Amino acid sequence: MLWSVEILPYETDAFAWFRRLEDQHLPFLLESHGAAQQRYDIIGANPSSTIEVIQGEVRVDQVLTTLDAFDAVEQTVKTMAPDSACPLDLPFQGGAVGFFGYELTHRAQKLPGRSGSERDLADMLVGIYDIFIVIDHELRQTHQVCTPGATANAKALWAKLLAPSRKLPGLDFQSTSDVQMDMSAPQNYQAFEKIKNYIDAGDCYQVNFAQRFSATYRGNPLGLYQALRQTQRAPFSACIRTPGADILSFSPERLVRVADRQILTQPIKGTRPRHPDPSEDQRLAEELQNSEKDRAENLMIVDLLRNDLGKTAVPGSIAVDSLFELVTFANVHHLVSSVSGELRPDVSAMDLLRACFPGGSVTGAPKHRAMQIIAELEPVKRQAYCGAIGYYSYHGNLDTNLPIRTIICTNNKLHYWGGGGIVADSEAAQEYVETLTKVNFISNALASLTK
Repeated sequence: MLWSVEILPYETDAFAWFRRLEDQHLPFLLESHGAAQQRYDIIGANPSSTIEVIQGEVRVDQVLTTLDAFDAVEQTVKTMAPDSACPLDLPFQGGAVGFFGYELTHRAQKLPGRSGSERDLADMLVGIYDIFIVIDHELRQTHQVCTPGATANAKALWAKLLAPSRKLPGLDFQSTSDVQMDMSAPQNYQAFEKIKNYIDAGDCYQVNFAQRFSATYRGNPLGLYQALRQTQRAPFSACIRTPGADILSFSPERLVRVADRQILTQPIKGTRPRHPDPSEDQRLAEELQNSEKDRAENLMIVDLLRNDLGKTAVPGSIAVDSLFELVTFANVHHLVSSVSGELRPDVSAMDLLRACFPGGSVTGAPKHRAMQIIAELEPVKRQAYCGAIGYYSYHGNLDTNLPIRTIICTNNKLHYWGGGGIVADSEAAQEYVETLTKVNFISNALASLTK
């Protein structure tokens, strides 16, 4: 069997291709909006195999396994990988795509479980895709790729699905309630004080504390995704439709990438809001760049990630390529750092993801103690929020976002989170406002879509 590559019409809007697959099984869209960090968009549906974790049980194609989640993905990818190489030099060449929920490692780390209104939502859901579309915005090319494992029936179905004349579901979306928060402002301040007490007692240096926002809706959640992506041009955006929920991510942050055994992680710490007045907007950006508190907070996470990468990297290969780089998005300014390394020959990219999971910028430092405090003080599960969304390719490459600025839509309810790192000199009111600022683009969009 051979690889099959078909040249499709170049489409700058990856969402248009995704919409032709949206009513299929486990469709996904990983899009970069042509950002400098990523030049590719990847679209797929109808995986040939699935790996999921529900209430701690790991299943491969519905069959219970004793493997942990990461090993289950690793072994399934290895088993299904083609013997021959893809004829194109693409970052994704078939393999695993999906999400890893924040609580995925809680049982192994003996962390307490938490309640959540969506108890049946998977802690991880990954599909193995043998037919997919890759859009290369630099070369202005669109490729439909079929691995040697793709069946003739699957190829015939895709030909029908991609027909431009195919009628698509509507995108009507309406928010049907005001946004509610799981914690009131006084409750949030009480949790803040407990965290400060833990820091003062020497339990930890930083805790990333988040609060959940919720609302009800009717219609197609992809209408919300379409509306938000017009203004929130996030470099690590993603949309995954699962049987239990639609996951809409507008993440500005990469968790970890492996390309040709080279590792890259790019944590974000430090935030200021955008301002409509250019001079005030510039002042806020400069204030962030010069903030000793935000730099110290960022550096803590860089050090944590250097330690995480060191578990699977070649000794001496880890380097901090940039510190405190100012990156501006539609609604906020951020400080972003980059840490690189080389993967050891005896480990895989999935081993690296396990070693880094969940990302240090959404836990705190030291990681395990910070996660214990988060489990104690946050009233509901984070689920897909703050886990990872991305791919693990047959040829060993991996790229995952850290799904902040992420919405989970299920059973006509939607949930999203805002959080931030609390350190010794944090102020409660400022941290509270920052969580609102980070998700204001979602809250404002819901208000405009309310009827």
